[in-house]
Amino acid sequence: MATIPGYYTVYEAAEIIGVSHSQVSKYIRNGQLPATPLGHQKLIEQEAVHKFQRPPVGNPQFRKKSEEISEN
Repeated sequence: MATIPGYYTVYEAAEIIGVSHSQVSKYIRNGQLPATPLGHQKLIEQEAVHKFQRPPVGNPQFRKKSEEISEN
């Protein structure tokens, strides 16, 4: 596929962010990463990819308990 200036494919964005393409698709579905549909593909603005910060991994409830324990 020819690239469109200023946009990345899901696969390119995944490589830059450091996650799988399916995880990027999940970020798009959840509204965490804006994308523009183009046929059967989604394109993501390069600026959005470079500004994107991955959410913490793991169970949020477990992280909360771990943080409370480490504060004591």
